[in-house]
Amino acid sequence: MPTKTKRRASAGNRIGMAVVAVVVTALIVIMLVQSHSVKNKIDAYQTANQNLSQAIAEENGRKEELKTLPDYIKSDAFVEKTAREKFGLAYENEVIFRAEDP
Repeated sequence: MPTKTKRRASAGNRIGMAVVAVVVTALIVIMLVQSHSVKNKIDAYQTANQNLSQAIAEENGRKEELKTLPDYIKSDAFVEKTAREKFGLAYENEVIFRAEDP
């Protein structure tokens, strides 16, 4: 009688160990998939961070450019350029050559 009990107990232990092994394997696979998706998100965030850093640098350059704008607007060069571009004005002694449109 004791041998049948041992056999049943060892068979139950084997089934239990197999179930535990399957669960552990499933958890490992799930963790690998999750770590892969997290790595992809990290890569995307790093790319976005680099793009934003570049945009910040460009905007800082533009900010510096805009700091000098009030002085330029008050200058004669600005008035002259605006008169030429927007109104097509020129000095009296200037000759303007225009290219023919094809």
